[in-house]
Amino acid sequence: MDNYNDCSTKNNLKYGCIFCKTGKENSVAEAIESMEGIVRARAVKQTKRYTQRGIVSLEDHIVIKGCVFFEANEKVAFQNLLLIEGFLSVLTDGAGDWQLKGDDLVYVKIVMKYDGLIGLSKAYKIGDHIQIAEGPLKDFEGQITKIDKRNHSGQVTLYFNNQSKKVWLCFDIIQKSVADEQDI
Repeated sequence: MDNYNDCSTKNNLKYGCIFCKTGKENSVAEAIESMEGIVRARAVKQTKRYTQRGIVSLEDHIVIKGCVFFEANEKVAFQNLLLIEGFLSVLTDGAGDWQLKGDDLVYVKIVMKYDGLIGLSKAYKIGDHIQIAEGPLKDFEGQITKIDKRNHSGQVTLYFNNQSKKVWLCFDIIQKSVADEQDI
């Protein structure tokens, strides 16, 4: 059963974060996703572009090591987490509340919108400028600190758990259609 696509369930979801041993993010996400009350769990990955000997390749890498984000119903049996290899702790606000709020909640909702993978964005080249058309960079537009047109990437400052982290997100240059040009 795919709980995520059930609109009544999706609207009532709560979001949280689990800390785990570095390198165990994928197996911890898989294990907690099978728990009652958990709808989806993802380690945050980003697509990176590499060029070696003129050959361009794309690879996915963990962005925030040791973190797994999850969507859940309000009733989650966290005691079962202790059985998961690599589990360290649940992020709480100090008073025991695991539900993310503020910037943390905004970030995890963007991550989950892309199913945990911050892939390639699409951008237009307009003269000397780059305009992000769609994808993760569009969602982080207010936090873009630099654009590297040569390597087709943008540096974004991500904020999570009262910490900032700068990451480079890739984009592909696309051609504007006639309809797109009329919108400008």
